[in-house]
Amino acid sequence: MKIQEKYLANISVLSACTLLWIWVLPDTIALRNILLVIGAITGILMIWQNRNLFTQPSIRLAPLLLISCIFVWVAVHYLFFSINPQLELSEIKSLWLRAFAGALMATGLAIALQRNQHLQKYFFFSLFAVPIINLFAYVYASYLHDGLVKPNEFVRFLFIKIETTYFGAIASAFAIANLIYFLIFRRGKIGVLNCMPFLIGLALVLLSSLIVGTKNGVAISIALCLFFGAVLFLDALRNIRKRNVLSIFICGLIVVVVALVWKGHKSTAYEGWDTLFSDAKIAVQIDKYHQWQKGEHQFERPTNDIGTLVVGNTYFRLAWATVGLRLIKNYPFGYGSINRSFVGLLDEAGLEHVHQGQVHSGWIDFGLAYGVPGLVFIFLAMLSIILFGLVNPSLLNLCGAMICVALIPMGIIAEITYKQYFEATIFFLCLAASLIFLERSSNKKLPND
Repeated sequence: MKIQEKYLANISVLSACTLLWIWVLPDTIALRNILLVIGAITGILMIWQNRNLFTQPSIRLAPLLLISCIFVWVAVHYLFFSINPQLELSEIKSLWLRAFAGALMATGLAIALQRNQHLQKYFFFSLFAVPIINLFAYVYASYLHDGLVKPNEFVRFLFIKIETTYFGAIASAFAIANLIYFLIFRRGKIGVLNCMPFLIGLALVLLSSLIVGTKNGVAISIALCLFFGAVLFLDALRNIRKRNVLSIFICGLIVVVVALVWKGHKSTAYEGWDTLFSDAKIAVQIDKYHQWQKGEHQFERPTNDIGTLVVGNTYFRLAWATVGLRLIKNYPFGYGSINRSFVGLLDEAGLEHVHQGQVHSGWIDFGLAYGVPGLVFIFLAMLSIILFGLVNPSLLNLCGAMICVALIPMGIIAEITYKQYFEATIFFLCLAASLIFLERSSNKKLPND
């Protein structure tokens, strides 16, 4: 390996790790942009040095090509389908430009991680930056209040719930990928110490979600842990003659921890879990119940089928999602704005509304912005990443696959395509796609080795 490329790898990992530590902190946009530029330049240089690799025909290049199609579709949309060209152009020159820089940064980072295994630990650790910051902030807040702070009082102490949900899920995905690799694909070659950092990481994510009281964060974290537990359990059944003591112990530990976290969350969370399905039945009837048009501050709560008043948080998010799906059907090419498409299409359709934000479902918001073609490209990319990751389950392939396993359900219930979270989503998707492509075969090496 060239000495120059070693320096580039170090810069790539350092800029990515630093970005992970400051991505959610307030008043850091200038620093984020500097890191994205450094990462993008480093990524371009690393791609250029390995250009022969990217010109070789390979089916595993499909996820990267599909993500590239999203950027092409943005240009095509602006030229031929834009409903608000001025707004769309402003986002192309800002949000999409940063997303493109993040894509280049992620591709260079994938090369660095694939070719420099000793750097992987620094990146994996930095993925837990948000849970770690969150826990330290909670300890400090409790110190200031001379006692433990309740989740509903702590939530806005440093940052709000989406930060905890988003980066907690991404961190969980990487932890689970490592644990699956060690416990299933390298069974017998590792010990408890190899698994402990990632089990502790999962515990940090669950605790971070619990102290913030985020329903989405708790739901996604628990779902990913249960998914991991199910994979371990099925593997244990498949290899029942072998002594999978560690796997069985971890399965039991997951069940206990998840139960404790769920009980703790239910005791402190806002209302809504017990009447979720009854409230949902009311929320989706957007033609009968029009409260979604009047806004949360003038909300007259309807009664659900069990005789209780619906919970506002559940009602509005499901109602807005239902309206969003109808708008995608009526405007299949989208409005053209990541941040303002829901409002823009409501105005375009002549629908009265007070709400000025998003639907709060990332994939619906993306569909409102760039229509059915945008959704097709991004979902085909994620599904192909998962498929290729399972076909050749190396460590980095599993990391790429688990990113998408986390993003798909999280994008249904959380606003993962809003402002910097859209940039982060493109970054992690490109990282996953690049890892899949670069890890084509455990027996092949990259050029210049």
